[in-house]
Amino acid sequence: MILYVIRHGETEWNTEKRLQGRSDTKLNEYGIHLAKVTAEALKDVDFDAIYSSPLNRACTTAEIIRGDRKLDILTDERLMEMSFGEFEGMPASEVPDSFSAFFEAPDKYIPMGNGESFDDVIARTGSFINDVIIPNSEKIKCMLLVAHGALNNALALHFLHRDVKDYWAGVFPRNCSVSVYEIHGSDFKCLEYGRIYYEEDKEHAASLKYTENQRTE
Repeated sequence: MILYVIRHGETEWNTEKRLQGRSDTKLNEYGIHLAKVTAEALKDVDFDAIYSSPLNRACTTAEIIRGDRKLDILTDERLMEMSFGEFEGMPASEVPDSFSAFFEAPDKYIPMGNGESFDDVIARTGSFINDVIIPNSEKIKCMLLVAHGALNNALALHFLHRDVKDYWAGVFPRNCSVSVYEIHGSDFKCLEYGRIYYEEDKEHAASLKYTENQRTE
């Protein structure tokens, strides 16, 4: 199987640098644009199956990339973004100082406000891989999976055999970025990681002033 893992397009909470987690935010106009550009770049990819997080921003991205392919989008709650509990919606600039461990020392991160731990997210993505990815790896030729920043990194942790301390290793996938894996049973190979098919709007990027904290959205 060839597996395409894509992060959802941009939302207003991305631009406002708020923790999104499981909050059901929608794509903004620019996010829809990014999804359409990505869909055009992948228009000739012969997907056999499409899975998505049930959150609106991921489902809408999956629908746009699906285009006119006659495929259902299968949602799975295990693909939802990492929960930040009562801190969801909070601007990154207002989170407690202890949140810095989220990026700087993920193996020491303590969940805030009844949110999830990295172990929680790793466990449920591992369950999805064992129940869906591995059993279908020789049945499905090409699968599309659309989810979220932290969630997609949990998948990468499994596929690339990383430790929790290396959760954020490498380039963090941007909105609508694409990672491609070749999967045969429990044998995983990364073919491409975090590619974007759009030319970055420098003015737009500058207005966002991307920081480490924006990764969580």
